[in-house]
Amino acid sequence: MAHILKNDQMELTLLPEHGCYWRTLRVLFENQWRDLLEPIPDQQPPFKFGSYTMAPWSNRIPKGLFEFEGKPHHLRVNFPDNTAIHGDVRYRPWTIEAASSDKFVAVLDSSDFPNFNYPFKLKFKHSLELKKNILSMSLYIENKDRSNAPVGMGFHPFFKRRLTQRDQDAVLLLPAEKVYPDVKCIPTGPAIPVSGETDLRSEKFLGNPNLDRCYTELTENMIRLIYEGSKVELRYEFDPIFTHTVIYAPRDEKGQPKDFVAIEPVTHVNNGFNFLAQGWKGTGIKVLRPGETWGGACKLTISGLH
Repeated sequence: MAHILKNDQMELTLLPEHGCYWRTLRVLFENQWRDLLEPIPDQQPPFKFGSYTMAPWSNRIPKGLFEFEGKPHHLRVNFPDNTAIHGDVRYRPWTIEAASSDKFVAVLDSSDFPNFNYPFKLKFKHSLELKKNILSMSLYIENKDRSNAPVGMGFHPFFKRRLTQRDQDAVLLLPAEKVYPDVKCIPTGPAIPVSGETDLRSEKFLGNPNLDRCYTELTENMIRLIYEGSKVELRYEFDPIFTHTVIYAPRDEKGQPKDFVAIEPVTHVNNGFNFLAQGWKGTGIKVLRPGETWGGACKLTISGLH
């Protein structure tokens, strides 16, 4: 059953029994409720679009194989490119601890699911709070195992590139100095300076870059999405643990830009577990000791609403 957070400026509909997916996020603009996210279509989970939480890892692990502290581990592949992608918590029913029109708290214990796609026992706590024009979200992970556990997390919202017909395109400002070279979204080496279509530091329309890239070395913990025609701005602020960001702005089969952009603050690089094992620096992977809890928060602020 869906739960709704709502005030006189924003409305969030989420599905606790389906990974706490966000079905819709809407804002009241010019006396009309308008979708800020590409809504979840009427289909069976796992859903596309909306927004979902990624943990205990984000993005791709080739063949689902990784090494940690000298031991191999095998995850179930869950994507057509033969990778394990976007974690497991988005497939699971969460247990609601608190729910009202402005706050929501839910937990998930991996031990409750014998087929949980991760070899370590973890407990997750996810919180949401709506206050005026600000939506705050957090995720914390507790290591319930007897051994160290590598973890990561992220959020995956699909934002619309036009709020109203007055918007030609969205302006995306990502203050990232570096981007990873990759083949099919798997980094092939350390991050390199952004340039050309990968440089999103200046105020310009997003255009048609066909991006699915992982960025790092952010100079500010905030991403801006601006709807110039509508004069509405979204500010996406996040805690320092989110050292990486994935931007997904794809083309359709005709080569035209699709009408959404996924802006994904994540704590680690794609395939981070394996790169940590290989000795890479700055992967963003967190190694949790038994009993240790770690996590962080993001905040969406919408300005210009009237």
